Amino acid sequence: MQELPNMNSSPNTNSNANSKTALTQPTATICNEAASVSSYLDPSPNDLTVWPGAALIVADCMGTGILALPSDMKILGTFGLFFLVLNLPINYYAGDILHKAANYVESRLDGTDATIEKDNYESVSTSIRSALSDDWNNYDDHPYNDPATQLEQDSPGHHHYGIDTPHTFDFIGITYSLFDHLDGESQRSQLISKPTLLVTAIYYTNIFLVLGNYILVMSHAVAAMIGEDSICLPTAGILASTLMFAICQLRTMATLGRAASVISLLSLAVVVLQCLVAIQMGHESFSYNDKNDVLDSDNWTFWQSIILQFSALSSIGFAVGSQKLLLNIRHEFSDRNKSPKSLGIALFSFGAVYVAVCILAGPNPPALLFDAIPSGLPRRFAGFFLWIHVAVSFAINSQALCSSLDRLKFHRVTIFGLGEYHRARWAVLTFLVGISSYLIANAIPFFKDLVALIGAMTSVPLTLLLPAIYHRKVINLPLFWVGSGTLGDFTSLSLVLFSSIFLVCGVFGSISSIQMDWAHHGRPFSCH
Repeated sequence: MQELPNMNSSPNTNSNANSKTALTQPTATICNEAASVSSYLDPSPNDLTVWPGAALIVADCMGTGILALPSDMKILGTFGLFFLVLNLPINYYAGDILHKAANYVESRLDGTDATIEKDNYESVSTSIRSALSDDWNNYDDHPYNDPATQLEQDSPGHHHYGIDTPHTFDFIGITYSLFDHLDGESQRSQLISKPTLLVTAIYYTNIFLVLGNYILVMSHAVAAMIGEDSICLPTAGILASTLMFAICQLRTMATLGRAASVISLLSLAVVVLQCLVAIQMGHESFSYNDKNDVLDSDNWTFWQSIILQFSALSSIGFAVGSQKLLLNIRHEFSDRNKSPKSLGIALFSFGAVYVAVCILAGPNPPALLFDAIPSGLPRRFAGFFLWIHVAVSFAINSQALCSSLDRLKFHRVTIFGLGEYHRARWAVLTFLVGISSYLIANAIPFFKDLVALIGAMTSVPLTLLLPAIYHRKVINLPLFWVGSGTLGDFTSLSLVLFSSIFLVCGVFGSISSIQMDWAHHGRPFSCH
C-alpha cells in the first residue's frame, strides 16, 4: 500500500514525508501513462479551522432563508418557534453521525482495520493519512495532485469505476464508498450502484436549483439598488452576475470561509437591521404592484391553511438544514475531527439569530422581510448589501458544484490547453455554471415553484435522511426497523422516520402551493 502525497492533510501527518514516498512500479506506470492527459489539481491547502468553518456553514445556511422565516412564524404561531428550535439539535445529530461515517470510510481506505460494533465507531482513525488500500492499485486514472507537494504529475491514481474523487469530499464520494467500494457485493462490479447514481442526481439537482434561486434573489437586490421601476429583472441579473463571477474565482472553501464569509454575514446583518428598524418605525412595506401583500389569515379556507402550514414547516426545515455542504467544508479542515465543533457553533449562532429576528419582526411581517424597507435611499442601500451577501452564498454553493464537476470530468478537457491551466479552466467552468443557472432561472416562468418542489425532494435527503442511512449502513442495522435495540439504534431510526415524514409534508406543501400560485406566473424573461 502506497501513500498519496498529502491528499488530505491532518495534524498527525507529515506532508513533506508523504510527498516523497516512493511509488511502486505499477502505480508509477499508471502515472506516466496519464501524464499526457490533464490531471486534477486540488487547490485546497487543508488549513481550515473551527471559526472560519463555522462562518462558512452560517453563510451557506442563512442564505436568503432568514428573510422568509418571520412570515412562516406568522402562519405557524408559537409552534413555529418550537419547531425551529427543535430542528437545531436534530441537525447537529445528523451532522455528527455524517462526520463519524466519513471517519469510518477514511479509516477503511487508510488501511486501518476499523472494527464497527453496534452504535459504536470503534478504532476509527483520528488521523487521516490519505492512503490507498492494496486492492485499488489496479484501477487506472489520471493523477490526483496536491499543490502543497508541487508534484503535479507524480502521484498515484484515484479513479474508481468512474467516480474520480476523494471518497469523503461530498455526498457522492461517501455514497460510492459505502455502497460500491466497501460493499462486499458491489466491490468488483464494473457498474456504479443505484444508490450512488441517485445521490449524484439529488446532489447536483439541489445545488443547481439553489444557484438559480440565488440568481433571482440577486436580480431583485440589484433592481432594488437601481430602482425597481428603472430596470428589468433579467437585466439586473446580468449586472448581479459580475460580482458573483468574481467571488466564484475563490476556488476553495477555506478561502471563502475567511474574509468573504465575514463580509457576507456583516452585509446580511445590515440588511436585517434595516428591515427590523423599518418594521418598528411602522413604515409601509414595499409591494410589486400590490402582488406581494401579506395574505390575510382570516380569509384562508381550511385546506389553504393546512397547505400554508406545511409549506412554512418545510421552509423552516430548509433554513436550518446544515449538512448539504458539511462534507465539502470538512474536507478542507486541518483537523477534520473539529468539524462537528464548527457545526455546533454555526447551529447555535444562526439559530439564536433566527429566533431573535422572528420575535422582533412582530406579528405582521411581509412575506419577504426585505420588503419591509420602503422605496427610497434606504432600500437602495439595503439592496447593495443583500447583493453582496447572496453573491457569497452563491459562490459557496458554486464551489461545491464546480469542484465536483472538475474532479469527475472537466479536468480532462484539453481544448485551448485548459487541462494544464487550472485557473483558466475553473473560470470557464464557473462561467458555464453561472450562465446556465441564469438562463434556466429566467426562462422557466414557474421556476420558484420548481425550486420549492425539487428542493423539498432533495434538501431533506441531503440534510437529514442520508446521514441516518449512512450511519445505519456502517453499523449494519436495517433501515426502517429496530436492529440492535440500543440508544443509537433508536435515535438514528427516529431520524429516518422524522426525515421521511418531513419529506412528505414538504412535497405536499410545495405541490399545493404551485396549484394556488399558478395564475400569477408571467412570461419567460419577464420584467418583474
